[in-house]
Amino acid sequence: MSIVTLRFFIFTAVACAEYWLCPRRGRWVVLLIASGLFLVVNTGLHPAVSAVFVGEVLLTWLAALAVRRLSGERLRTAVAGGTVVLLAAVLILYKDLLFFVSNINLAGALIGRNPGLTVPQWPSPFGISYFTLILIGYLLDVRWGTVEEPERNPLKMLLFAGYFPQMTSGPFTRYGDMATALFAGAEWSWKRFCFGCERFLWGLFKKLVVADRMAVAVAALYSGTDYTGLWVPVAAAAYIGQLYADFSGCMDIVIGISEMFGVPLAENFRRPFSAVSLSELWRRWHITLGAWVRDYLMYPVLKSGWMKRGRSFCRKRLGKKASREIPTYIGMFITWFCVGFWHGGSWKYIFGSGLFFFAMIAGGMLLDPVFKKLIALLRINTEAWSWKFFRQARSFVLFAAAVSFDRRDSFGAGLAAWKSALTVWNPGALRHGAILQLGLSGMDLVICALGFGAILAVSMLQERHGGVRELLLKQNRVFRWLVYLGLLGAVLFLGCYGPEWGEAEFIYANF
Repeated sequence: MSIVTLRFFIFTAVACAEYWLCPRRGRWVVLLIASGLFLVVNTGLHPAVSAVFVGEVLLTWLAALAVRRLSGERLRTAVAGGTVVLLAAVLILYKDLLFFVSNINLAGALIGRNPGLTVPQWPSPFGISYFTLILIGYLLDVRWGTVEEPERNPLKMLLFAGYFPQMTSGPFTRYGDMATALFAGAEWSWKRFCFGCERFLWGLFKKLVVADRMAVAVAALYSGTDYTGLWVPVAAAAYIGQLYADFSGCMDIVIGISEMFGVPLAENFRRPFSAVSLSELWRRWHITLGAWVRDYLMYPVLKSGWMKRGRSFCRKRLGKKASREIPTYIGMFITWFCVGFWHGGSWKYIFGSGLFFFAMIAGGMLLDPVFKKLIALLRINTEAWSWKFFRQARSFVLFAAAVSFDRRDSFGAGLAAWKSALTVWNPGALRHGAILQLGLSGMDLVICALGFGAILAVSMLQERHGGVRELLLKQNRVFRWLVYLGLLGAVLFLGCYGPEWGEAEFIYANF
């Protein structure tokens, strides 16, 4: 059940009405039932698939209770560590087994002994990439004492991990931030409910009016080998535009729905294209995933015993500076590899959403003294607007180039495409109405341009004034309603509906 269908809208409206009509103590039960129905519908009514989710939640619930009650640090660490490994193994089994099978077959073929391994065809549990990391984070928080008292009610644990607005594409939530709002029941607030509706409508605008329309052109640009040379960066820019409108629109929808229930969800975007570096852009792009890998992967790796021994070895052999930098780069490499691997068990994801960023960020850190000397030599005014704009444009170009690998059929196809961008000279590629041959009419292109203009305007208002909804609330009633009705009209009359468009799933739902 896609969250941009009429069926889901009716489902949400009924759940919301029952939630607020129910006594405050029992509201979490309404959310639990709604989340259970949403999970069952999205797993195609396969009990075994739903059982994977329930089993992982109950395993994590029991492990957290055991970690709190057991005596002895080693035993607690063993229980927590073993459960984390098991949860990660189940995730790999369902989502990334093809990566290992294909690479084993490839390695065997290189030595003349292809084992011929195949991947079983079984349905993947809905939202497993998201609820698995949420459960791992919860268990580690209990082990480290961040969550002082683990959840004792297994049904509440099921709700925390399977809260339906976050099951499609996140964000990654934490127990300490969610427990009170989920289980205690929120007090009714007309303002908060209206704000949720506005956020929901804005997300629909991004998805249905902009992202799904851009998807047609992006699909054409990535459909074959005809679009080479200048078309490659055009395709990368088009895809990153579609991806941003799609993913941020999804976050607006689910955060808005959750606001209607009085449950705040973490923000996942903060105007990423105003960033002046790749590392800053990533921190603004997928905020909760970045925070998750930082707190539950990178920091534990850097604090691990083998990393401490590595620092000691580097200090003795290579000096103090190397003992600080080398372990940091190793930790960064592991982190970015895992980020890419989470996006998909393929080298195109490992590179495009992982190792490319490691190479750029680590390279920037290593060459920072050289860059500073070059800036001083050229007498560049780093406070000038033009310098900031250059850094923003550079970050956008590198980000788009990297993520474009995710859209290609394979890592090799991505390399071939960018090789053609550097070797094929076709400056006239965009002439003679070539853009109109990508499946979009002139009116569609105008709508996309105006849609991106609206998204940019809202981002600029957020950068300058903070909350746009609060700013809109201060305006005259007539102006406010013109904005509301204009946005609603755009979604109803300009949204991509009907058989000629099809029902486009959110891109990050595939991850």
